[in-house]
Order: sequence, then C-alpha cells, then structure tokens
Amino acid sequence: MVGRFDDWEKDEKGHLKVWPMLAFTTALFGAEKVGLRVEIGTQQPKPGEPVPALQLVLDPAQVRQLAEALAEAEARLADVRFSSASPVAGKA
Repeated sequence: MVGRFDDWEKDEKGHLKVWPMLAFTTALFGAEKVGLRVEIGTQQPKPGEPVPALQLVLDPAQVRQLAEALAEAEARLADVRFSSASPVAGKA
C-alpha cells in the first residue's frame, strides 16, 4: 500500500524534507497565468543575501485547485484543534 508521503523527498534518516514558509507573493502574467513565489528557509537571510524561493506559474484551474486544497487543509486543521480543545471550566 502506498502511503501519503511515500513520494515526498526525505533526508538520509527517512524524515520528510520540509521548509517553513517565510513569505509569499503573487503576480499576474497578463490575463492567462498567475505567478506564485514562496520564500522558504529556517531563518530570514541577512540583508543583501538571496532568499531561497520556489517560483511557480499557475493557470486558472491550478490556482483554484491550490486554493481549494489549502482551504480544505485549513478546515481539517481547525477541526483537529477544535476537537482536541479542553472544555473550559464552568462552561457546558
């Protein structure tokens, strides 16, 4: 059975290679495409140093798919947080 993270990049210990997002920007390329720049890293670079980033170009369908996937992930995260929250004393 294939797991959810089987095709994700991993380090030599088998841990997922993931990076915190520092910032992102978007841009329109005419009326056809959207640019998305995701700045990544473990810390803000010093002034004048380049910022590691992934720069993507997306068509409208991909923008919708990404927006829907992020909204679904946020809703699932909110559900987990809500379901694991402790009841407040004195509240029903």
